[in-house]
Amino acid sequence: MIDYREIDNSDAWESFCRDYLVAQDLVVEIPPGRGPDGGRDLLVKEQLKGTLVTRPFTWLVSCKHYAQSGKSVGTEDETNITDRLAQHEAHGFIGFYSTVASAALIERLKDLRTQMKIEEFKIYDGARIETGFHDIGLSGVLLQHLPVSHTSLRPIHPLLKEYVPLQCENCGKDLLKQSVRNNKLGILIFAEKDEVIHTVHFVCKGSCDTKVSARLQRLGFSDGWDDIDEYCNPLIFFRRFTGHMAELRNNPGKYSDKAHAQLIDLYLAVSQRTLRQTNEEDRQEYFSVRELEEIGF
Repeated sequence: MIDYREIDNSDAWESFCRDYLVAQDLVVEIPPGRGPDGGRDLLVKEQLKGTLVTRPFTWLVSCKHYAQSGKSVGTEDETNITDRLAQHEAHGFIGFYSTVASAALIERLKDLRTQMKIEEFKIYDGARIETGFHDIGLSGVLLQHLPVSHTSLRPIHPLLKEYVPLQCENCGKDLLKQSVRNNKLGILIFAEKDEVIHTVHFVCKGSCDTKVSARLQRLGFSDGWDDIDEYCNPLIFFRRFTGHMAELRNNPGKYSDKAHAQLIDLYLAVSQRTLRQTNEEDRQEYFSVRELEEIGF
């Protein structure tokens, strides 16, 4: 759960808004600044792509930060919307709020759209902004502006720029993305026979793990399991990883090649929530070391 009270003033909220929207591939045309701004907090642009025509679309973004009081944003807070859009030649309106928009304001914006006085509007309230952090690539924004919330949420950040999913073998859901929303990542099933773990399976808790376990038992495997949720705890992640290394040292034949590769996939995927976010310098050093290893150094 994000606590927007970490951001202590309106200027900082505008800066957070800018970085959040830029991370979603919008172009900031007029950045936030101090002083009078003609009813405008900032302007952002995107390219709308149709079948035959691509055109720029400009959004007027109004930032309101009422997290300290918990007050909703109402029509009395958003005045002269159409005049403000006309002044800055904007097509649409975005409300970027740390609380919520009132029902009256939503109805007012709907009326303006119906009357074709604005082309479109979007409301980013506190809940919708938080949902954005469940997606990939916004971890750095959260860490910069809301560091305490970043620690509790632990959003996903690809280590090598490309996201590695962790899909349920039965239903196909991405367990890693699901874990950010409800902290229930799923379970890890070990298919064992003759004291060798032959395969490892990632599944949702409930009907999915029941189906996969039943199938493995029909094939003659015994099935142990572990909570994948625990791997999102850095201390338990380290304990599981070193435990796996110790098992391989004491009994090299404990895991089949396939099971070993599947565990590596698990560690790589879960590390996108467990380890710190990497930067370009980290990645460059990694690739340099890998190149040296490949040529025998």
